[in-house]
Amino acid sequence: MIRGAFVSSPASTIEALLVACIAISEVFLVHKLREFVSSANYLFTFEAAARRGNFTAAASELNVSQPAVSKAIRQLEEGLGFKLFRRNHYHLELTAEGKRLYDEVEKSLDNLHYVVASMRQTPKEDTVRATFSASFLQLWLLPRLTEFYDLHPNVKLSLEESTYDDFDLFTNEVDVSARLGVGDWTDVECWKLVPELIFPVAHPSYIASSGGEIGLEEIPRHRLLHFAERNRVRYGWKDWLFANGIAMSKESQSVNFSDALSSLGAAALGHGLALGWAHLVLDHFLRGDLQHVSNAKLSSGKHVYLVSSKKRPLSGGGKAFVDWLLRRMREDIARHPAFFDTTTKEVQGVRGEAFRAQAGDSRW
Repeated sequence: MIRGAFVSSPASTIEALLVACIAISEVFLVHKLREFVSSANYLFTFEAAARRGNFTAAASELNVSQPAVSKAIRQLEEGLGFKLFRRNHYHLELTAEGKRLYDEVEKSLDNLHYVVASMRQTPKEDTVRATFSASFLQLWLLPRLTEFYDLHPNVKLSLEESTYDDFDLFTNEVDVSARLGVGDWTDVECWKLVPELIFPVAHPSYIASSGGEIGLEEIPRHRLLHFAERNRVRYGWKDWLFANGIAMSKESQSVNFSDALSSLGAAALGHGLALGWAHLVLDHFLRGDLQHVSNAKLSSGKHVYLVSSKKRPLSGGGKAFVDWLLRRMREDIARHPAFFDTTTKEVQGVRGEAFRAQAGDSRW
């Protein structure tokens, strides 16, 4: 979103206004907008005041005085012919007309910011901003990423950990991310990456200390490593056991973690049993620090998808990154087909699907 001080030059004001008119032409006719909005500065002021809910905060952001903000809003309201805010002693509230205008102005300024930012980029620099969960970054992506560097030395990656599910790629200027679901989102382009397949895992030494084998019915009596991510919905032990016809034991010893990465790390150190997602624990299995606990698996019927905003076409580097991610995952599945097989008799998927339908989609 565009932030900053007022446009001071009349010439630059007119130029900025013309650009803004093009972006919001569905709301106002270009050649008539100036009849209602005499200065493009008013739109910047209105956006800041509406977003901050306070004239003083808007003034600080725009580097002007609070009376200047009040005057700009008053002149904008006079030009439009309707009130934009309801004022009280504590905060501002948008009127119905103000809310409608704010939605359009915010969207238009975001679009302008994206266009200008893309034009200002160094032509030879192709930066791809991607966000994934910490577990996907640490357990799958990073161990394979040097291959992408070697194949695409001119692509600059900006990798960030995502901390919540409800994520608007366009607003947050993210090129590539991942979602868990059935691929029916209307705001993104999506590519199927890997099925969601979940099963209990533990370090070989833990299993050996339990007699060398842990049956499905015995799982609740062991130390279970739980995790609950504040802003994400994930399968938990209670859900997984229920889907396999097993009740959670009240006597079971448990340890709680704040994220899946920590619970899997603890399991790899021999602390107990954790739930593992096939694509995330593959490398642990290949190293020998995790193995299956019983043969039971749970397929949710969903897939992890790579996604990109329909409003933000991928650059050449973005397309190369998506293509590489898809190819590397296909290679993993092809090399270890039994590990990712969701069709065997040990895979439970019916009752588990009911849980996922209730819980909604999650991001990886």
